[in-house]
Amino acid sequence: MALIPFTHINANSIEEAASALDKYMDKAVVIAGGTDLLGRLKDNIHPEYPEVLINLKTINGLSYIKEDGNVLKIGALTSLHDIEFNKIVKDRYGILAEAARSVAFPEIRNMGTISGNICQEPRCWYYRNPENRFNCIRKGGKNCNAFTGEAQYHSIFGPARVGSTPCRSGCPAGVDIPSYLNEIRSGNLMEAARILITFNPLPAITGRVCPHLCEQNCNRNEFDESVSINSIERFMGDYVLKNADQLFKNPVNNTGKNVAVIGSGPAGLSGAYYLRISGHNVTVYDKMKEPGGMLSYAIPPYRLPKKIVRECVKAFENIGIVFKVGVDVGKDIELEKIKESYDSVFIACGTWSQGMLGIKGEELLISGLEFLKNVMLGKRDVPGKVLVIGGGNVAIDAATVALRLGAKEVTVASLETREEMPAFKAEIEAAAGVGVKLMPSWGPGKILESGGKVTGMELVRCSSVFNKKGKFSPAYDNNVKVTVEAELIILAIGQRANISFLGNKPTLKLERNLIVVDPETQATNISGVFAGGDITSGPASVVESIAAGRRAAGSINLFLTGKSKQIEQKNLKDSDALLKFNHRCLDKTGRAIVPELSIADRKKSIDIEDIGTLDISIVTAETDRCFNCGCMAVSPSDIGPALIALNGKIKTTRRIIEAEDFFTAEVMKSTILDPGELVLEILIPVQKSNSSQVFLKFRTRKSIDFPIINLASVFSIDSGKVSEARIVLGAVAPVPLRMKEAEDYLKGKEISEEVAEAAAAVSVKGAISVSKNWYKVQITKALVKKAILNVR
Repeated sequence: MALIPFTHINANSIEEAASALDKYMDKAVVIAGGTDLLGRLKDNIHPEYPEVLINLKTINGLSYIKEDGNVLKIGALTSLHDIEFNKIVKDRYGILAEAARSVAFPEIRNMGTISGNICQEPRCWYYRNPENRFNCIRKGGKNCNAFTGEAQYHSIFGPARVGSTPCRSGCPAGVDIPSYLNEIRSGNLMEAARILITFNPLPAITGRVCPHLCEQNCNRNEFDESVSINSIERFMGDYVLKNADQLFKNPVNNTGKNVAVIGSGPAGLSGAYYLRISGHNVTVYDKMKEPGGMLSYAIPPYRLPKKIVRECVKAFENIGIVFKVGVDVGKDIELEKIKESYDSVFIACGTWSQGMLGIKGEELLISGLEFLKNVMLGKRDVPGKVLVIGGGNVAIDAATVALRLGAKEVTVASLETREEMPAFKAEIEAAAGVGVKLMPSWGPGKILESGGKVTGMELVRCSSVFNKKGKFSPAYDNNVKVTVEAELIILAIGQRANISFLGNKPTLKLERNLIVVDPETQATNISGVFAGGDITSGPASVVESIAAGRRAAGSINLFLTGKSKQIEQKNLKDSDALLKFNHRCLDKTGRAIVPELSIADRKKSIDIEDIGTLDISIVTAETDRCFNCGCMAVSPSDIGPALIALNGKIKTTRRIIEAEDFFTAEVMKSTILDPGELVLEILIPVQKSNSSQVFLKFRTRKSIDFPIINLASVFSIDSGKVSEARIVLGAVAPVPLRMKEAEDYLKGKEISEEVAEAAAAVSVKGAISVSKNWYKVQITKALVKKAILNVR
């Protein structure tokens, strides 16, 4: 493998180097010593090869070691060789000299620099594999190959969260699935619930009707089957409702701002909730007699019991959200009047109108939504033969309901092939399972009638639904026709928004009968008016509408207060930055079996749920199957642990960073340096006169730069007892780790064999071996014990 040609720039100053980085951004890399970079370039390990290489070695004045008052200063380009043999470093900062001496062999140390060592990339063999054969999570890929592959040199303290996990990326609401699953595993259901409702306030609903796209993305699919996230969410949703008084709270501070929400479907409910907890007064208008929109009137109770929707609404009412039902905006009250009476308006009306076929006799048909709404209102008489036109969720729900209410023969005719039908695949399979006849690739031709009543429909073979440009443009073979007898024909195609409430001359911008919004903010073209859900996107899933409501609420809050209500994620460091590796995940191979009604029992009623809720023991066992995805590669720096133990700092072109905060594990990043930011200098405070320093390194052979484990420690001894300790381990986790519990344990104790043994045990508390790296736990204990005993 050879280097690919690139542009080479010899920088004459830090300013010139920084300017070049700003100019070329991610297309450029810098070279200091080159001992790490040149190997990466030669093997072409990254998804993209750099176009520009900026040489820092031509910059004068960055190679020095000097004491300035109470601080040791080391220039960024100082070689490891110079650090190794510098008398000041050897005499007063011995672990730094030892760390430098432990790196590889003399030729490498002559070239390698201190800044290069702390900025080097992971030494994981999947990450370093030539030609980017494993596009792992650390390089923007989907998974960490070490989870199910060879991990004998990898982390024993769990993976680091890198970017967004595949399951979370697949969720339209961006729910932090791994975090709440981890809380369930730990037995903390209340915290799991809090994490869940931070992103989705209606988990009892989505746990029943969500298409669970998260499961399609689950990395577990590559091992056996995905984690049953949907079943877990359903359990947690029921838990949320049972504990609603503890989880849904009135806001501490009220802004005094008033917001109107038009529509109480999933987008409206979601928006109302997030607006209320932001401190605003929220009033929800809906023309139906009961809140919930399609949740209450279109989704059959065997999928979503109305009791669940009512409990969600009640929980929202209890925190001060006001519901005004039976109010038809545009008739009972004008939109303009609402806009005048409120500080902001969120329109979330849904798509209740039915598209038309444009064929004779169409007035004899009933829309799918109207049919389902009538059923929800108690009209449950159906004839013996029913034909449903459409291939979406409404069509499948209408067909299944008709069959379960007593129809002898129910047929669904769709333009799409079975694979193309837009309904959820699980619902299609369930409908077919109870006896609904599917006729894919058939379109409506002619309505057959007698005496003003339908008797059936002539269907025409649909040869294709979309044209070559991917646009909806059905093509038919008029030579192939079939007649289906039916006493009731349900039309479930092309749901549309009813925008009559906007008036004859709407000022809101519209396209294709939908309200146009900014996709990031849900803002319309009118200041203070926002919209979301189906009325802006067309028919979408419940969870997509919930996400739109949350986005809108955040934007409305910003509009009203000038403050962005963003979800705050803890900026964690040390061991807290690492995910607890679920050591049981590979032992659990059987996906949870969800309780379901038999086909015979399903046909008896539409009021009993088809799917049951798992109990806590099965839910916990299912969370054990989660990989808790992250990066298992370890931090390979020898200098890093020494700098942290010495309480050092890194001075850059923009700031001064504590060495303890410098390291991270992100996509294409091993440090927290921003794009264009360069290391200038290492700063180390003068160590106490009573301090004792120890550096240890375990490796497979001496002349190798990759530590299996390294340790740097500084102890202060007063009156024969430990007064202060800093113990830092490298190559045991994605970032260097301070053993704070062990440090705390040692304080105030005299060093002895027993104390060292106990501290070593504390240091590996929470360590879990995976895939042949069990030995690293034992070696870690041995090194910690040895370091402590070396203080005597």
